[in-house]
Amino acid sequence: MLVQFYNVSKIYANGVKALDDVSLKIDGGEFVFLMGPSGAGKSTMIKMLYREEIPSRGQIFVASRSLVRMKRSEIPALRRNIGVVFQDFKLLENKTVYENVSFAMEVVGANYRDIKSRVGEVIKMVGLHGKEKSFPNELSGGEQQRVGIARALTNRPLLLIADEPTGNLDMHTAQEIMELLFDINRKGTTVIMATHAMELVKAAHKRVITLEGGRVDSDINPGEFTLC
Repeated sequence: MLVQFYNVSKIYANGVKALDDVSLKIDGGEFVFLMGPSGAGKSTMIKMLYREEIPSRGQIFVASRSLVRMKRSEIPALRRNIGVVFQDFKLLENKTVYENVSFAMEVVGANYRDIKSRVGEVIKMVGLHGKEKSFPNELSGGEQQRVGIARALTNRPLLLIADEPTGNLDMHTAQEIMELLFDINRKGTTVIMATHAMELVKAAHKRVITLEGGRVDSDINPGEFTLC
């Protein structure tokens, strides 16, 4: 079991209850969609997975490690095992594709030889070979998201979290990004993807967890999700 939430609630200082007694388990190797309307708790759940937020109540485990009891000094090690892909890419505009991807390894102290080998590998994996020297403003939206995915993969994470990764992309490009995420999942990385793109979810035939008002409204097995 890779991810476990036990009776997790989150109440912010302003009184907003973002999560309300959420319990769920995600196995290693799964591809899981996280759905629900704005304010349902998706972003809070995602932030908890990489320890940007902690629960008001309950327990969360990633790879059998308690995120609630985790010391601040242990958080960097956790985040090396988690890759995060954002809707707005979050690339460094003054750095090339190669530099954006390598930065994720530099900050964890990887040596030059490992960086050179791994960065070239993931850039090729996401279909950007030949674009290493390009800057973000020279790339399409889909290419920028591929850079974001490559960066998230550099440290060989156990878990890839994709927060609305197709939200700023047209449907054709979104489908290409989905195929890339499926390929990453087939190679063994667990993927949790928050999205509003119901057409993409229906076509994927994957597990779908839907949040409503901070609670798990439904948890549907692969292939059972249908559009209303």
